[in-house]
Amino acid sequence: MKIQSVQFYNPSFTSSRRKFDVQGHIGSTYDGLWKRDAHYTPQNIIDTVETNNVQKVLVSTLSGLNPQGSNFFKSEQNAAEEVINLTSNGKVTLYPLLSCQPGISQNTDTVKKLIENNKFYGLKFHPTMTDKSVKDNFQIYSDYMTLAEQKGLPCVFHSITDGKSDPHQIIKLAEEHPILPVVLYHVDLMSTPEQMSKTIDEISSSVSSGKSNLFVDISWLTDFDGKGEQSKNTIRQLLEKLGMDRILFGSDAPIGEMGDKEKYRQFTDFVENTVKDFYKGKPEDAEKALDKIFYDNAEEVFVNKKWFSGSFGRAKKLSGKTIGLIAAGVIVAAAVAAKIISNHGKKDIDNRPSNIKRH
Repeated sequence: MKIQSVQFYNPSFTSSRRKFDVQGHIGSTYDGLWKRDAHYTPQNIIDTVETNNVQKVLVSTLSGLNPQGSNFFKSEQNAAEEVINLTSNGKVTLYPLLSCQPGISQNTDTVKKLIENNKFYGLKFHPTMTDKSVKDNFQIYSDYMTLAEQKGLPCVFHSITDGKSDPHQIIKLAEEHPILPVVLYHVDLMSTPEQMSKTIDEISSSVSSGKSNLFVDISWLTDFDGKGEQSKNTIRQLLEKLGMDRILFGSDAPIGEMGDKEKYRQFTDFVENTVKDFYKGKPEDAEKALDKIFYDNAEEVFVNKKWFSGSFGRAKKLSGKTIGLIAAGVIVAAAVAAKIISNHGKKDIDNRPSNIKRH
């Protein structure tokens, strides 16, 4: 597959900073918010991120996260085929995540075979979309994470207090697997400031006590829709409670505003401004934090993987104190985005990959 490069133009001040976006999407789903079908391709991601100096993107397919019986549902096997051959256009490299279906699948056999025969960089879970809550399917989710531990694959979760993808339940899962990096996308999507603070405190407590290796991504912590001050406060709390090592940059591209390169640029600038403001008077700390959040943390968790001992048995025998030390040195990620929003005014979003060529 070859993806066409797009022209670089009108750079913002964050455009020169390299980025690793931990949340991108392809595939098909029904957008319940706007009552329409949505289809996303690798080219849609490239068109959004390349002008913003995004060098790497983790990509999962929505097709494997639909509820069983829906029009766009694909099995773990069939959905995996959409991401197995993801590649680069020379500037942006797409790294596949494996979309998983605990609760629909009652064992990990399919995923195990897929991992053995293909290269993935992590496992993706979306309990809200698959309609299989963590609470009601706790053991099978844990079984998937045991496999992830054995294979050195971080786990990323859509996170929202909705009875299905509740951060509290995801944190409990992570504590069953204290070495494994577990990322809460969106931290706690669309939550009230009070609920968000509660979630951040719970993550911080779990990590600082050595019970888990949790990270967050900051997707949808934007200044869109008048949410700027609330989003700033959340990012500040994350820096205060978790520190710069556990925060990952993610966007949800190309969903909603994150399918618009100008909005994407606005988001990255907002993050940069917020971090610089937090470290006001400490420019070296600000630069270090921005490099970690935008790139280095994701590179360590998903690519370098120093956290992975290579021996599941050895990891299980580590003491809580040792686990805490390991956890303190690893990096960030976050849980995010339940809503699948598209451009207003269209009944169907097609986004055909006109510039993609297969080898």
